[in-house]
Amino acid sequence: MLVALGHIGGILIPESATDSLGTSESAYHAVAVSLGAISGFMTLTGVAILIYRRRTTGPVFSATTRNDKAMYVLLVATLVVGLGTTVLGNLTGHPHDYRQTVAPYFRSVFYLHPHVDLITQAPLGFQIHVLLAWVLIAAWPFTRLVHVFSAPVGYLTRPYIVYRTRADAGPRPPRRGWEPVTPPPTGRRRT
Repeated sequence: MLVALGHIGGILIPESATDSLGTSESAYHAVAVSLGAISGFMTLTGVAILIYRRRTTGPVFSATTRNDKAMYVLLVATLVVGLGTTVLGNLTGHPHDYRQTVAPYFRSVFYLHPHVDLITQAPLGFQIHVLLAWVLIAAWPFTRLVHVFSAPVGYLTRPYIVYRTRADAGPRPPRRGWEPVTPPPTGRRRT
């Protein structure tokens, strides 16, 4: 959720808006990079936990399709390239101001008048990240990621479920087929 909110804020809010609020470029950049790196690593950790569960839990593993595996590869690649581009750019001291190229490119796509020249001015890492993101968005409806849009809203208003232990339910009669088998008495033949 933090990754999505960060991208939405970083793409949709133009630099002029943060300038008018008195936020300096260095302050904006420091907050964006630090929160982005933290949420990116948290997201990668969550995906690693999900993949581990999918590989180690029998029923979940048996329900895994090739489509699921491809989606995980695409999702992890998108996360790693985006996080790597941002972190490495800042560690080397050459961060790219994506608010000059990538963000206006996305806004131009949303206006249905894409300015491809803006994304071609961005470093290769950003271009690959954007390409992977477009492929991920295109594949989204055909993967399990579609469940993001099917929130269990009814869960909030459902009645409580009452759980009782077997001791509270009283003794149960034995079920047919599960009674203990006792051998017939010796000396008598069954007829």
